[in-house]
Order: sequence, then C-alpha cells, then structure tokens
Amino acid sequence: MGAETALRWVCGEFLPKIGRRRLAQFADVALENDSERQCFARRFLEAAAEARFPCKIHCGPDAARQAAELAIDCPNVTSVDHLDEITPELAGALAKTRAIATLLACYGPRPHVSTETARALIEAGVPIALASNFNPQCTPTLNMQTIIAMACLQFGLTPAEAITAATINGAHAAGCGSRAGSLEQGKAADLVVLNISDYRELAGHFGTNLVHLTMKRGLFIYKEGAVAPLSAETLQPSC
Repeated sequence: MGAETALRWVCGEFLPKIGRRRLAQFADVALENDSERQCFARRFLEAAAEARFPCKIHCGPDAARQAAELAIDCPNVTSVDHLDEITPELAGALAKTRAIATLLACYGPRPHVSTETARALIEAGVPIALASNFNPQCTPTLNMQTIIAMACLQFGLTPAEAITAATINGAHAAGCGSRAGSLEQGKAADLVVLNISDYRELAGHFGTNLVHLTMKRGLFIYKEGAVAPLSAETLQPSC
C-alpha cells in the first residue's frame, strides 16, 4: 500500500470509524521537515476535524515552524508538542488559536527549548505545558518535580510559570482541564503535599523526592514513611 492510498484509507475510513465508536480522545500527527509529509499532515488534520477529533501535532526534528504554521491554519489543533523553536511573530499568531505549546524540559543530552523561545511564547500569551517525554532511550524520567526544576534552570521560567505549565495547562493540553489541574470546587481532589516551605523552593531541588503526602480523588494513597535502620533478621530472605 502506497502512502497516498494509506492516507485516503485513514482519512476516509479509519478516522470516521474510530470517531463513531469513540475509541480515541485525540488524533495525533507527527510532523517531519518534509514537504510531502506536511501536505499529508494537513489532509489528516482536516479529516480529523470532519470526524470531530481535537488534534495534536507532534513536532519532529527541525519542524517547529511548520508545526506552528499548521496549528495556526487548523482550528481543531489543541496542542503542539515538542515545540522547540519559534519566532516572536509566529508566537503572536499562535496565541490567537486554542493551541497549547507543550515543552520538554528533559530531552536527550541538550536543552530542548531555548530561553528565548519559552519567553517568546509566554510574552505572546501562548499557554505552555510541561511534559517529561518519558522514554527509556532518551528521557528515562517520570519525575515532574525534576521537570519543573529543569524548566526553571533551562528555559528561564519562574517557579510559578513552571508549576502552572505542569498542572492546569498540562490538564488542558490533555483535555481534562475542567476536572483536574487546579484546586477548585467540582474538580477531582488530586493533591501532592511536598516537604518544602515555599513553592519557589521547587526550582532549587533537583532529583530529590519531596513528596510527603499524595491524595487521589479525595483519598490519601501515599504517606512518607520514617527512615529507620532495619535489623539483619528483617533483611533475611524467607525460605
């Protein structure tokens, strides 16, 4: 099956069927720095809009500008993920859409986003979200405390901006901002209590587990235990 035939099948049969059966919440397209694939991506997004899917654009290497332009042209795009470079002019245009820019604070051996890019997005009014990009090969971390600290160190975000990006903006990027991501009446009581005296201290703790208590939907599911020595008998394996 050639690329054109596959695309026609995806747009004409697959997406409508998935939409009717409500088997997916988003339609996601990976955008590469290739003119033919960008044309395919645009057609995919148009078909997804007809099937009433909110869409995400997953930026490939060196395709940030094209991804931003595509999000500006396609009103059903809710987030542009892996966005690593953007001009102030494009940021201003992106701010007029509903898209959220998802930034990766931990991605391979180098910073994924420059300070200038992050600041251009914020100053233009583009909501930004933070993600870990968990991947065993290049980003083996699930620790959002680390992501917040790295966003402050690498992107120049303030702790307040980083926390907002990791919570309420991330919830909106995932399509659940009406029920999660902030402390409001009617939302799920998902809380984390940290061992710090001020939220601004998050930027100065790197790779440390600060969690004291965790609540999920109003129920405590984790509590920090006491650190105490164990006897040799306790550590013996059972037969």
